[in-house]
This record gives sequence, structure tokens and C-alpha cells, in this order.
Amino acid sequence: MLTKIRALGALLCLTLLAAPAAAVELPRQQLTPGGVAIVEMAPVNDAAPIAHFGDSPVLTLRDGGHWVAVVGLPLSLKAGRHELQVRWGAGGPKASYPFEIADKHYPTQEITIKDKRKVNPYEKDMERIWAEQRRKRAAREHWSDELPQLRFDMPIEGRESGAFGRRRVFNGQPRRPHSGWDIAAPTGTAVLAPADGLVIESGDFFFSGNLIYLDHGRGLISAYAHLSRIDVAIGERVRRGQKIGEVGATGRVTGPHLHWSVALNRSWVEPKLFVAED
Repeated sequence: MLTKIRALGALLCLTLLAAPAAAVELPRQQLTPGGVAIVEMAPVNDAAPIAHFGDSPVLTLRDGGHWVAVVGLPLSLKAGRHELQVRWGAGGPKASYPFEIADKHYPTQEITIKDKRKVNPYEKDMERIWAEQRRKRAAREHWSDELPQLRFDMPIEGRESGAFGRRRVFNGQPRRPHSGWDIAAPTGTAVLAPADGLVIESGDFFFSGNLIYLDHGRGLISAYAHLSRIDVAIGERVRRGQKIGEVGATGRVTGPHLHWSVALNRSWVEPKLFVAED
């Protein structure tokens, strides 16, 4: 009897090992600049993929019986054919996976800023701004090996006051496209972590005001700007739904709101793709 139980246990173990991994919740695909490409690669085997899009490492994971890559598409990306470059294991064979990107027209938004210094900074402001840009870039390019949660909760509820990707004109002067999603809410509204993460940057920034960056793993980064207060510290691990700060009107703003950005393989992408459609 004991021999039969051991045999059944061994058979069950082999069956579980052979079974494909369960499907994971992925962001919605949008094959346009500022969107996300979901690239299915080879079936799962002993070698794990090491993927790059351009010079940036790309998030890969198991989805059912296949490896998939979740690729952030820069707003500057041209329409047409692009390729994901993959190496199967360290020093293993190489492969490329093509995908097509369609063009997308983002509207222009005219904004009037009362504090003209936030549009045309003084010369003495520039040293601070350049140092802050280096900190922001380092946060956006941060990489950790932890597997992220790829579906987010909303950090706040409110009215959309600025869509992602809009080409912005401040006081008649063109600036870079909008890198996040603006959600208007009263000052003091609690801002909640949309998923588990690690605080990798925070502080008071010239343009962004009180700002927090969260690392969710494997190149998935989120940022929260213009806060009235910050309730977490660099190096702190936060859980989905934990309060990290409060809505404010710090930095370059026209009123209280949350600027929420999501980066994937160093590129700002549409945050809505990571939130359930309802």
C-alpha cells in the first residue's frame, strides 16, 4: 500500500511539473507610440529569454506555455516594422521577433501657467533642474529582477484633466509631449499605491513638485507628481492600496491634481493600459 501511495505521489509531482503555468494578467496591448506590445515568443523550455528593445532591457515572463515580452513603445517611435531582440539564456542562441506599429495622432493642449518662472526658469534654476533630470532618468531606468503585478488599481478617483501623450504648449511655447495622466482631485486626497512596489526616488522637484517613484519590478516604474505631501521614504516597500501621499498643486501646475506616469523599459507609456477598463 505504501509503495502505491509513493508511486501516486511521484506521478502527481511529474504531472504538476509538466503542466503549463497559468495565464497571467497582462496590460492591454496598444501597438502605437506610447503604447504596449505583447510579443509571444517560444514555448517555455530550460532557457529563459533575455530581451532588449533598442538598448533597453525588456520585461519577459511565462504566460501559459509560452514566454512573452511586454514592451513599452516610446512616444517618439516611428510607425512601421520593429523587432524585439532576444538571446535564449546567457551566451545562448539569438532570435528576433517582429511587430508592426501604427501611427497615432495625439492632440495639442494649450496651457497658461501664471508662474512664468516654471515655463522659462531663471539661469540660477538650471543647475537644480539638470540635477533633478539626472535623478529622474536614473529612476526611470531602474531595473530589478522581481516579477511585477501587471494590473494596477487607480491611485485616486477624479476627473481627467490631462491625457497622456498630448503635445503641450505652455504660454505659447511648445514643450515635450505629456508623459502621464492628469487626474484632478481636491488637495489632500489620498494617493494610493496601485500595486506592490519599492520607493526608489522622492523629493521636491522644480517642475514636478513633490514627487515619488515606485519600482514594481523588471523595468516597470510608476511616478506620482505635484503632491501636497509625501508619506513614504526611499527604500520603503509599499503594498497595493497603501497611502503614499496626498494630491496637491506643487511644481508647474494650474490647480490641484495628480500627475501619474508609468514607464516600461525606460519609456513612458499610457497608464490606462494597466488599469481594468471599467
